[in-house]
Parts: sequence; C-alpha cells; structure tokens
Amino acid sequence: MNVLVDTCALLALARGELPDRAAGALARAPEAGVSVVSAWEVAIKHEAGKLRLQAPPYQWFLDLAERYDLRALPLDARTACEAAALPPLHRDPFDRVLVALARLHAMTILTADNDIARYPGVTTLW
Repeated sequence: MNVLVDTCALLALARGELPDRAAGALARAPEAGVSVVSAWEVAIKHEAGKLRLQAPPYQWFLDLAERYDLRALPLDARTACEAAALPPLHRDPFDRVLVALARLHAMTILTADNDIARYPGVTTLW
C-alpha cells in the first residue's frame, strides 16, 4: 500500500516516535509521500514559537523527506478543488488537502486524527 504521511506523523517520525504499525507500513510502502502543506503547517508552528526544529523549516522538511524517501506532493489546482468540495467533516484546511491527496493518489494516510477516517474513500493507519 502507498502511504501519505500527515503532519503529526511527520513530526513523530522526526522524533523517532512513529507507532510501530505506521512505521512498518512506511517501511513497506512502494510509494511514500508527504504533502507540501505539511511543510507549510510545520513552518507556521515554528514561526509562532510552538515548535522547535534543529534546522530552518524548509531544510528540516527536505532533510526528513530525503532521509525517509518521502516524495513531496505539491498542492495543485485539482487537489485544492477536491479539498474544497469535501463534505464539512473536518474544519482544518491542511487536513482536507491531505484527504484530497490521499483520494487522488490512492494512498493510506498515516495519522492519529480520527476525523480524517470519517471521509468516504479514505483509509487511515496509525
């Protein structure tokens, strides 16, 4: 199964705290991706002083993606429109983009967020 690492999972991965099931799925995935909106979300938290990083957010994101062979998935018009068209089960626009990406790319989302699993056509694992 192909996997999409959400922001919470990305942070857990960076700390070496990704749960075993999720870590195993990531290790076995033919394709593993991470959304550029996760980089955006991390940068926002870092700039607000809510998250300390060992490097500037952009470099931190690139280093982590390279270390774990995560393909950075862009936010394009199709994904943005798909996210906007989702039913209002989740108010977080970052998570809505992740749901849209997972649906468009047939990926399982590695996440601890139970609300994401409520969307039709989405599979989650944590």
